[in-house]
Amino acid sequence: MRKRDRGFTLLEILVTLFVLALGVLGTAGLQAFALKLSQGAQLRSQAVVLGLDLLERMEANNPAAIAGNYEAAVLPAASPNDCRAAFCSPSELATYDLVQFKTRVEAQLPGATATVTFTPGAIVAYTVQINWVERIAKGATTTASAGGASNVDATGKTEAFSYTIRKQFFNRATVV
Repeated sequence: MRKRDRGFTLLEILVTLFVLALGVLGTAGLQAFALKLSQGAQLRSQAVVLGLDLLERMEANNPAAIAGNYEAAVLPAASPNDCRAAFCSPSELATYDLVQFKTRVEAQLPGATATVTFTPGAIVAYTVQINWVERIAKGATTTASAGGASNVDATGKTEAFSYTIRKQFFNRATVV
């Protein structure tokens, strides 16, 4: 055999290492993207859980819900009473629930705000809207939609999300 036919040349090894490095970098990029999507899904799931928790608190405090005590364009920052330690009236419990809701929303969702809208009538309804901001990896000119209105800001680094849930409440004192 000739000397030229045996083994690999240095150039072949370098090309192989380059192709291998591209594969590893591509895999790392996919892993980072999957992590970002997972974090976004976790935040959306958390918004659903927080909204449902408040609606369940309203259902448990039916007299205050029927009276419209849970309505809040701006959630209260503090409650006059600690309803865990002492008995509270239905309206005091509503304020306490809203303060607890605000505390959890702000702690668990980045840049979060929330509103609670009351619709009076024979069957009352509440609409809970939770808004938050997530980091994204899209360009500033990208238009995005997450099942509702979403906007990419001028820097292209954040996106606003909103979760809205509506529930009707029946007055349990009059329902047979």
